[in-house]
Amino acid sequence: MIVHSFDYPPMHGGIARLCGEIAGGMRRRGRPVQVVTQAGGGGSGMLVPAVSELRVTASRPRREWQALGRLRESAREGTPVICGTWYPEGLLALLAGSRPVVILAHGNELLPVPSRWRRAAWARLARAVLGSADLVVANSEYTAGLVRAAAPGSRVVPIPLAADHRRFAPGDRDAARRRLGLDADLRVIVTVARLLAYKGHDVVFRALAALPDNVRGRFVHVVAGRGPDRALIEAEAHRLGVADRVLWLGFVDEADLPQLYRAADLFALCTRATDRREVEGFGLALLEAQACGMPVVATASGGIPDAVAPGEGGWLIEPDDHRALADLLLRLDEDPAEFRRAGAAARARVEREGTWDGYLDRFEATLRAEGLLS
Repeated sequence: MIVHSFDYPPMHGGIARLCGEIAGGMRRRGRPVQVVTQAGGGGSGMLVPAVSELRVTASRPRREWQALGRLRESAREGTPVICGTWYPEGLLALLAGSRPVVILAHGNELLPVPSRWRRAAWARLARAVLGSADLVVANSEYTAGLVRAAAPGSRVVPIPLAADHRRFAPGDRDAARRRLGLDADLRVIVTVARLLAYKGHDVVFRALAALPDNVRGRFVHVVAGRGPDRALIEAEAHRLGVADRVLWLGFVDEADLPQLYRAADLFALCTRATDRREVEGFGLALLEAQACGMPVVATASGGIPDAVAPGEGGWLIEPDDHRALADLLLRLDEDPAEFRRAGAAARARVEREGTWDGYLDRFEATLRAEGLLS
């Protein structure tokens, strides 16, 4: 098996994590794995078992030319090539003559590009690449629908993502809060997401602003992540009068995420859909928080419903419905024990349905059923 992805550990991000889990998991199962990726990337805290790696330059367009040459040298008829995205990795695999080609689909990369003059050409290219692949594996039912819309007739199977339930596991909440300098009796909401307007940080701010003054003072919203919209998002917190209830952590390394999740009473991700290339294809952070025994609230947007099960440690609200979130925060303030029970239910669901071992079982079985893996 060949895993071809320019997003790969030690790089950060969901695609890198998914490709690392596939490569490492298949290696643990005794399958030979060759990775074609790029050099560089910051530390991700993710350890991948010994896998043969071919790393090309990160400088474009030399990166693509070198990867194409490596694929031509490495590909063998009948050896599946797992591509991190349809472009450029899927296109390069097809140009190299690789077969079978399996493309991983995530969400944003399937939406129309903003530039009008590129849009039609880009859509034709996506249709050609996705339609030529032997299989497309989507991270949610929603993303599978985006694939079908982009390339009618393509062969696509949704396999929801998973969490490392051994590393993301319940732990000492008080110790986690001490690391953040938070009082043990605070109601802590955590959001881990890039600082982009469509991620809906402001929905949490508006929910906090809607709380009675004496209740609001018992809450803190811990925001982890960096991104181009930080100034805009911070300004909204000040405008709403809740800036003193927000703790900005900036970038948090992968290795430190479990401790951050353990410090929470509730994980919130209030993504809204837009008419640009902005969508939540799944929401891996939601699953990781649940694996740590944290209940989650999120919007019924994009592929999020595949990551959150109402009644099993999660709540789904409509996009921009800050009043529904405020009502939930009042419940948290009045009965924290209810949310601890919800967190235990979330952890049980992840153990039952959302582990990487289970993901790899489904991934391997799907490739065998399609005749792509012996």
